[in-house]
Amino acid sequence: MSQPPLLDVKDFGLEFRTRGGTVRALEGVSLQLQKGEIVGLVGESGSGKSVLSYALLGISDRAAKVTGGTALFGGMDLLRASEAELADLRGREISMIFQSPRTALNPIRRVGQQLQDVLRRHAAAPGVDLGKNLKERAVQALRDVAISDPERRIAAYPFEMSGGMCQRVMIALALACKPSLLIADEPTTGLDVTTQAAVMDLITGLARERHMATLFITHDLALAADYCDRIVVMHAGHAVESAPTKALFAAPRHPYTARLMSSTPGERSSLFSLEPVPGNLPDLKRSDLPACRFAERCERATDRCLSERPPLDGAALHGVACWHPLTEAAPRKEPAHA
Repeated sequence: MSQPPLLDVKDFGLEFRTRGGTVRALEGVSLQLQKGEIVGLVGESGSGKSVLSYALLGISDRAAKVTGGTALFGGMDLLRASEAELADLRGREISMIFQSPRTALNPIRRVGQQLQDVLRRHAAAPGVDLGKNLKERAVQALRDVAISDPERRIAAYPFEMSGGMCQRVMIALALACKPSLLIADEPTTGLDVTTQAAVMDLITGLARERHMATLFITHDLALAADYCDRIVVMHAGHAVESAPTKALFAAPRHPYTARLMSSTPGERSSLFSLEPVPGNLPDLKRSDLPACRFAERCERATDRCLSERPPLDGAALHGVACWHPLTEAAPRKEPAHA
């Protein structure tokens, strides 16, 4: 009998109440993560990837309101947990690497102090003298993410470090308490290609070593192809396709996924062969949003797509939320490797 998923999100919805109207940011989103699995959450900017991760951690904007669904983590419903329960989970069982380390790190506290703050909050154990062990644990946390001379680096401020080094400190903070689930939100933003590859190798290497589930949020299909076991594709607040990475790239079934791939450079393609995704993301404040939010950009759309939302089976091996899915993949280029 298969193990239940560590994270099981079903039919999740979220909206924001703003002065300009209600933004239906997420609707009917379903996805699953198993222990030790690395799942990529991909899509255009504005598709709801980061909004979903913030909601799972209970750190959404005050204007956010959950409109339905469940999000079970180890059997606990994150959407109905108290703030005290979520605060205890964050950093200990579920950790997050944010997009911009220089923004996420406290600029006026040394990195060693910030690591000790996390350890003090979550890593206490009966009979352990934290005063004597915190510094040693902080040094080890930096050593685990391959920061050279960690004994000296713990005394540094974030502004004294490079972007790549700050990102490693963020990873050390996220992994200091050995969480069961890591959410990495665009962890390579602003890094050069070489540093980007080193950071991704580090994250995925530690995830495999610790059998840690990882949700990797990115708009970069090449990175997702290189590092993820499975990929969930999002468009305008909907999860539209979920499949093992090789199967997804061999035969994308949702028209949006196929369009997204055709706009991604490949190793054996030229820039002139790229095909942009037509149109733009719909305005999520509209009262007349189509049931399938890709319908107005899709050449396969019918009246049913406008009036009836296609479901996505998040537990299916290759699930697709489309009434008219692609049955055969057109020959396509593989994404360029990072």
